[in-house]
Amino acid sequence: MANGWTGNILRVNLTTGNITLEDSSKFKSFVGGMGFGYKIMYDEVPPGTKPFDEANKLVFATGPLTGSGAPCSSRVNITSLSTFTKGNLVVDAHMGGFFAAQMKFAGYDVIIIEGKAKSPVWLKIKDDKVSLEKADFLWGKGTRATTEEICRLTSPETCVAAIGQAGENLVPLSGMLNSRNHSGGAGTGAIMGSKNLKAIAVEGTKGVNIADRQEMKRLNDYMMTELIGANNNHVVPSTPQSWAEYSDPKSRWTARKGLFWGAAEGGPIETGEIPPGNQNTVGFRTYKSVF
Repeated sequence: MANGWTGNILRVNLTTGNITLEDSSKFKSFVGGMGFGYKIMYDEVPPGTKPFDEANKLVFATGPLTGSGAPCSSRVNITSLSTFTKGNLVVDAHMGGFFAAQMKFAGYDVIIIEGKAKSPVWLKIKDDKVSLEKADFLWGKGTRATTEEICRLTSPETCVAAIGQAGENLVPLSGMLNSRNHSGGAGTGAIMGSKNLKAIAVEGTKGVNIADRQEMKRLNDYMMTELIGANNNHVVPSTPQSWAEYSDPKSRWTARKGLFWGAAEGGPIETGEIPPGNQNTVGFRTYKSVF
């Protein structure tokens, strides 16, 4: 599936150690992300399966815009059985960071994790090279320590999605972390822990195909300036500003004169007033640190 898709599903069976590649084109009508995840769970997980059963699966799925540079396209959808809802419904979490893009760059639309490892392991992915590695030395470590250890063994460019002690101990609301972004709800960290999977590390170098780069840039600019960067009833500053017709103290848009982004490279930067359509400063809107 050219342009938008790699055409590949990576299936990893932790019980047998088998790692196989499948065609993702059969799921094209499900668009991607959540659609892929729910379809795979519906087809492959038997009714009555519990979240921590070996038969449960963990599906990481990207969308057609993942890796393209399109605004808001960086999330990976993680689908499994809920660890905390009545009836253990199929649910999905959404994880930010660089994991989704690295999946695409490595050549995979979907990663399916199934089975259960006999002892702790982590999954190593570098383009076409995929292997299960022993993770006994990582078990008991937090997510950042785990990430640092794996990046030392692989590359600083590797994106690591890891669980900490909460996931290892099957805490129902535990998640996984990558690139300092958490996976959200659904207890995906506990699902990984139940499968003795400490982390998934992925590095891709292949990139993605874009049919019309100029049109893609035009649409990206339109989205950033006219949609995300617009001033309307749903996107207004929290304080009165010279350019704004309205303001609302409950708005998440907190940028204003006198408020600084403390973690900026090179030192604090004043967020200031952010007029609509300014692509270079639109990201300052929701910083909260005041100095």
